[in-house]
Amino acid sequence: MPGVLHGRGSHAARPQDARDPIVAGAQIVSALQTVVSRVVNPLQPAVLSVTRFSAGTTYNVIPETAELRGTVRAFDEAVCQQIVAEMDRICAGVAEATRVAVSLSRAPNPYPPTINDPRETDFAESVLRAAFGDAGVQRGHEPTMAGEDFAFFSREVPGCYVLIGNGDSAPLHNPGYDFNDEATVLGVTYWARLVEAALPRAESDSG
Repeated sequence: MPGVLHGRGSHAARPQDARDPIVAGAQIVSALQTVVSRVVNPLQPAVLSVTRFSAGTTYNVIPETAELRGTVRAFDEAVCQQIVAEMDRICAGVAEATRVAVSLSRAPNPYPPTINDPRETDFAESVLRAAFGDAGVQRGHEPTMAGEDFAFFSREVPGCYVLIGNGDSAPLHNPGYDFNDEATVLGVTYWARLVEAALPRAESDSG
């Protein structure tokens, strides 16, 4: 969710000559926090996070532009579209009130939820249990708001997204994360076994 606010720069001592994009951006950030809490049905999980606010180069100049970045997550695509519409409405309203221009640049749709196909999930689980035993497989994890490219593939072809554990380590997108090299062996083993089991099934389904 990149967004750029275009105002008018000025010396900080002459704010009357400026159209301050920082003030406008702050209002947008604050207003966006009401979308999930006051617009989306509270029974529908959703996330709207502004994660970056960049503006200015020094302390005594009101900058001409400011940049906001963030992300939208939801399990229901209709909720995603509802959030996007609210973002557009808020940005347009703040732009009008503060006399700055706001341009949003985003993909046509937020990332869709990754939904595993039941049949493919059962198949992947059978391969995993055969390779690593019952103790090495966990099913029934809580849903996660993480965005995943695989979601686009699974909209076209039924599939199953599998997580391979990294052991006792910090999670992804954490400064302390350290990839466990031993997990590579597990991943290669899984994919090799999956292909060995999938090819005969594909021939059976096509015949």
